[in-house]
Amino acid sequence: MNEHQKKVKFNYLNWQVSVHENGSKPPGPDWQNEFENLIKILKNPQTILKHDHRSVVGTFNIGNVKYVVKKFTLQGTRLWFRLTSLLFPALGEIACRKSINLISDGINTPEPVLLLQQTRNHVVIESWMVYRFLEGQAMTSLDAPEIVTFVKQMHEFGWVHRDPHPANFIRTKNGVAALDPIRVKKTSSRYLRAYDVVLMEHDMPSAPALYGRAELGFWFQLAVIGHNLVRAYRLTKYAVRRLLGISIRR
Repeated sequence: MNEHQKKVKFNYLNWQVSVHENGSKPPGPDWQNEFENLIKILKNPQTILKHDHRSVVGTFNIGNVKYVVKKFTLQGTRLWFRLTSLLFPALGEIACRKSINLISDGINTPEPVLLLQQTRNHVVIESWMVYRFLEGQAMTSLDAPEIVTFVKQMHEFGWVHRDPHPANFIRTKNGVAALDPIRVKKTSSRYLRAYDVVLMEHDMPSAPALYGRAELGFWFQLAVIGHNLVRAYRLTKYAVRRLLGISIRR
């Protein structure tokens, strides 16, 4: 078993904790104080990378090691996500599983370290994921050849990205890496592969040519139609919400 696949699960108060680093519970004679200090650190990261209605992402250091913490805000604010956690994995667990599976398939992505989920009456009300900070350079539409090649390699391994805009990739010493892979999906669907290319075309117009449009064939045109229908639905939804004075959350 690979090191990153080893894990230990345990409960503390109303928290369910999965440790993925080194396959052991963090050491210390007074775990209660350590855990409480950890929660304080996670709630107040040193640097905020992202903060919106979906999630809060920040960085913090323990010793000389830098980590990233992601709090899935939707898990705490949307009743639907709480209720579905009775039957299905919560957002943090989904992100953690997908990251581990990508790494197992040799796809570069940040490595999970901790998954923390707080429950109340068996419902997940808080979902946090901690992973190692992955050093790299931000990528832009100018890096289209590298991004498209990486996404195509994901397809060859049986994965689709489903959110392949440049901000979700970085260039590391080991090549391109996928960030925030919560939407990735294991599938051989040619339609979803073509949909990835359609999504990339928005920021990177050369994406279809770089990928090899002929390889996508009929599926590319079908994905274009599907994407246009989704955009029309969203525009209509936002227009109706503005007309009714309802706050729009993107």
